[in-house]
Amino acid sequence: MTNDLGTLVVVVLKARNLPDKHTFYKQDVFGQIQIHDVTKKTAVDIKGGQHPVWDEELRVPVPAKASDVTRTLHVSCWSQESRGPEEIGKGKVDITETLKTGEFDDWVPLEVDGKYRGEMYLEMTFYAAGPPPALSRRPSKLLPKDRLAKP
Repeated sequence: MTNDLGTLVVVVLKARNLPDKHTFYKQDVFGQIQIHDVTKKTAVDIKGGQHPVWDEELRVPVPAKASDVTRTLHVSCWSQESRGPEEIGKGKVDITETLKTGEFDDWVPLEVDGKYRGEMYLEMTFYAAGPPPALSRRPSKLLPKDRLAKP
């Protein structure tokens, strides 16, 4: 028997309004998620700039032990630089409601030292290790034409 409550499937779709310190070219950006002690990264969107698109699915186990650490998803955007990755912004999502309803999709604000640094769009689905609950799918907040479109 496993100590996991289930699996959280996080689709890191895209980001918007990221600051770009480069003047002559667009930054290469990747997204990262972390829950408890598990960290996953997206591929780097080469020349993603201020509005990268990843549409990448990341799966993380959700520990059965309930605490603030195990019920908080940390998200961040990073710029891939020659001297190493540099953090663009970070945010948090309380996944307690997602574990109950099974779904989440919304923009997550990113910040550094209390300053706005853009937003990242996440779609999450929770699959319990036990029998499946009766879920009703709610419509996405993004229109299908806007799902992968860059602004």
